[in-house]
Amino acid sequence: MRAQRIKAAIFDYGGVLVRTEDQGPRAAWERKLGMAPGSLTTTVHDEEVWVEAQKGSIPSATHWQAVGKALALSDVQLQLLRKAFYGGDVPNHRLLAAIDALRGKGLKTGLLSNFSSDLRGMLQAQNILGRFDHIAISAEIGVMKPHAAAYEAILGMLGLPAPACVFIDDLPVNVAAARALGMHGIVFEDPVSSLEKLNGLLHGQPQAVSSAEATCPPSRSPKRQQ
Repeated sequence: MRAQRIKAAIFDYGGVLVRTEDQGPRAAWERKLGMAPGSLTTTVHDEEVWVEAQKGSIPSATHWQAVGKALALSDVQLQLLRKAFYGGDVPNHRLLAAIDALRGKGLKTGLLSNFSSDLRGMLQAQNILGRFDHIAISAEIGVMKPHAAAYEAILGMLGLPAPACVFIDDLPVNVAAARALGMHGIVFEDPVSSLEKLNGLLHGQPQAVSSAEATCPPSRSPKRQQ
C-alpha cells in the first residue's frame, strides 16, 4: 500500500518557533527582587497554577495574580513584570520563513502549544498568528500535550488523518505521543536539521527514530512554556 502523502506540518511554539534567547529582562527583575538566577522562571512557570492556566482551568489573569502574591508585588509591579517576562523571546525567523515557503507550495500548517490564553495575543504581536491555518492552544482546547486529545484537536481543525501530518516539537515525549497516534514526528534540535528532516519526509524519505525517542515513556503534563 502506498504511504499517505503528508499534507500538513504542525509545530510547537516555545523552544521551536520562539526561544528565550535574552535572559536580561528576567535577570533584571531577579536582581530587583533579590532572587537567585533562574528562580523567576521557576516561579512563573513551574507552579501548579501555571499548569491550571495552560489547561484553561483558570484565566491567565488568575495565574499572574498568584505570581504577584508569591513575589509580594504591587499591581503596578505585576503589570510591569508581566510585560517584561517574555521580552527576551526571539522568533526563529529562519524557520518561520521556511514555513511561509512550504505553505505557499500548498502544505497546510498548524500550531499546537501548551500555553495559557495569553498566547494568541503574543502570536499576533510576534507576527506569527497569520502564518498558520489552524492554532490549538491548550488553554483554549482544555487539554495539554502529551494527551492524545490535544493532537486530535489540531487534526480535527486541519481536517486530516494522523498519517497525513508531521509534528515538530522539542520534547521527545510529545513527539512520541504524536507518533503513537500515527503521525510522523520530528524532535526539534535546530532549524537546519529539523527542516532537512521535514523536507525528507515531504519527499518520501522515512526518518530514523532513536532508541531514546522510541522508548520515551509517558509523562505528566510539562509545566514549562511550550
